[in-house]
Amino acid sequence: MKKALVSVLFVLLCGFISAKVYKPSDITPVHLQDRNRYTSNPDGILSDQAVARIDAAFRTVEDSTGIQTLVAVVTDIDPDDCFEFAHQLAEKVGVGRSSSNNGLVILLSTGERCIQFATGYGVEGVLPDAICKRVQERYMNAHFANNEWDEGMVAGAEALRDILLKGEYDDDDDDEDLSAIAVLCVFLGMMLLIIGLVVAVDRKSRKCPNCGKITLKQVGISTISKQNGVKKELLTFKCSHCGFITSRNRTSYYSTGTGSRGSGPHIGGGFGGGGFSGGGHIGGSYGGGHFGGGGAGSRF
Repeated sequence: MKKALVSVLFVLLCGFISAKVYKPSDITPVHLQDRNRYTSNPDGILSDQAVARIDAAFRTVEDSTGIQTLVAVVTDIDPDDCFEFAHQLAEKVGVGRSSSNNGLVILLSTGERCIQFATGYGVEGVLPDAICKRVQERYMNAHFANNEWDEGMVAGAEALRDILLKGEYDDDDDDEDLSAIAVLCVFLGMMLLIIGLVVAVDRKSRKCPNCGKITLKQVGISTISKQNGVKKELLTFKCSHCGFITSRNRTSYYSTGTGSRGSGPHIGGGFGGGGFSGGGHIGGSYGGGHFGGGGAGSRF
């Protein structure tokens, strides 16, 4: 009886010790230590071979396109909202260049059973939310549902590499059961709807309130205020037909982050573009890129 009780207590103690909950500030941006590394894998969830393949994929991406990536693979997270955690981490580390906001953060939380992509403003063109979601659904989620962490992360990373290098998503429909006609109809319907909405919104925004012509052009923009994640701007427009000048207010939202880009708790350079040199490796750098709400997440 005594031995059984000791065994139960030992198992519970081991589970308690191993159940680390990570905050964004706990994630080490290993790229600052070694320019060839992008994957923070503190719990050893991924094998060394998988980490090497993921790092190689994103080394190629940065060399070819300048897009910078941070991959975090952990158990439990705080905040436990995967979207919020990934975007806080992205802003804290400052992934991407401040001039182009070309950062990508990939979070896998095995405890929350979620995969989350966060994209900087400069990456959203080639990786819009829909494509992020599609990569997760096609290459990653089925593996993750079976706890195949290596297979899912490697497949997703290499799919993202191919998209970022090509500058577009190549949909080969290998695992699609829809007929060619159905696919074409859906595609054309979506395109017509999008084009119609874009045209309608564009015409409305460019219609001059004075002469009624669709000839308004933006000629100026100024920031009214920027605080607590809310940015207010004043846009100025001029009609090229009658010369009428008008202005409009615009409100947008941004992530405030939680850390300082001038310095950080990790040895080897600041998050805002500082470098790291040590251990015989040349450190890389992140340049203070900003993130909005771009990306996508899945649960499995």
